[in-house]
Amino acid sequence: MSLDNTVVVLKNNNHKHLAVLKDDQEFVSQNGVIKFNDIRDLPSIVTSSKNHEYHVYIPSFDEFILLMKRGPQIIYPKDIGSILIAGNINKDSNILEIGTGSGALTLYLNLILDKKSQLFTLDENEKNQRRAQKTIERYLTSSKINNVVNVNYINTKLSSFSFKDLADKVDTIITDIPEPWEFFLKNQIEKDLNWVSYLPSISQVEKIVTNLRENNFLNIKITETLNREWIIDRKIVRPKNEMVGHTGFVVSARFLSS
Repeated sequence: MSLDNTVVVLKNNNHKHLAVLKDDQEFVSQNGVIKFNDIRDLPSIVTSSKNHEYHVYIPSFDEFILLMKRGPQIIYPKDIGSILIAGNINKDSNILEIGTGSGALTLYLNLILDKKSQLFTLDENEKNQRRAQKTIERYLTSSKINNVVNVNYINTKLSSFSFKDLADKVDTIITDIPEPWEFFLKNQIEKDLNWVSYLPSISQVEKIVTNLRENNFLNIKITETLNREWIIDRKIVRPKNEMVGHTGFVVSARFLSS
């Protein structure tokens, strides 16, 4: 079985590295060299040229997102969970994502939506979308996941975007851009819809909340998720010194047509 172009985690003690296996290439670190041709199966254990053992395996979504190379800032896994609940998202949802970015959320939506669902993702930066598309395809192929939704990439500025053609196809809008209120410059919601915006600053939150109210959205809610891991190791039981604190606010709302 060829493992060429497969994404893997190389784990040595508590240190993890993400790598793409390529025939005749190698992974180099202070612990020595690992030749990719020596990795025949997954998961497996390989030994570097300096006699350090590495566990090699397909990454989980959490590992992949946090370790991958990226352009724009990602939505962290803890916030993706909040977004899914806030948007009442399930396998049958039909979603417009505004702000493809590095593709972290786009990928997870691929994993949970039924292949009959509709997923549209908009970004004005075509380079972002190409990077996201490649990242998503690489993860899905490496994880041998085939039953995925078709992603429709829309490359345009939000200020120029017309929602009219998608209105009957979408029941949820998720935004991850600095100025999501620009959606309402040219667009008006007229059917039942869930709205979720992911924003880093409270001033942005205040502005989108004002726009949602002006456009007759109900059940407006603002949440912030903090994440702290704990260590349990023999006689040591304590929280980790580092924690994932503020990464963004999740603003959710609902539009009802009657």
